[in-house]
Amino acid sequence: MKKLILIGLALVMLSCRAFVGFEPTFTMGMSESDFKKKNKPELVAANEEDGTRIYSTYYASTNYKFFFFRNEKLVRFEKGIYADDYKSFRY
Repeated sequence: MKKLILIGLALVMLSCRAFVGFEPTFTMGMSESDFKKKNKPELVAANEEDGTRIYSTYYASTNYKFFFFRNEKLVRFEKGIYADDYKSFRY
């Protein structure tokens, strides 16, 4: 009986992890292609003049996170509350 309770408790605890959401995996200076492989970002803006691209990630339990790439390298990271907060950041 104790084993069933422990197994049930373990299953409940492990299943809760699925609802928490996942933090983006990144390091400053990482390549844009590596970032896209490890995360599911959405391209929200691109400036062809200086090669800047902005990606965002969002999970239900976290705020929006914005990642700024220049010349295919991650150069900046910002957090926001709204989907269009990246427009107020200077880059």
